[in-house]
Amino acid sequence: MVSAYVMSEDRIKNKECFRKLESIKRVDVWITAAGRLGFRVVNGGKHPYTIRDPKNLNNDDIRSLVTTIPSGIHSGINKIIAKQILFSPVTEHLGITEEQFWEALGFK
Repeated sequence: MVSAYVMSEDRIKNKECFRKLESIKRVDVWITAAGRLGFRVVNGGKHPYTIRDPKNLNNDDIRSLVTTIPSGIHSGINKIIAKQILFSPVTEHLGITEEQFWEALGFK
């Protein structure tokens, strides 16, 4: 049986950019990219930052949540964050492409 983690990785088209996620060492890279893509970035709560649907202003609504950005980031968490953003229904609804995602991170 293949885990969901591996399966979702198979859906990523640009494997070279996916490998570059290891180079992200600072939270502000994610915050900047989220802003470039048009997401809302919310500070506070259990995690230092959450990335949310810009059209749903209710921070208590789980449907507005795209991903959380913890204070300690590393290669593994960067891959999880990337997949949560790329495969979020919010991302699809906003019409954000994988290409735009990599551009927002400065990988293209």
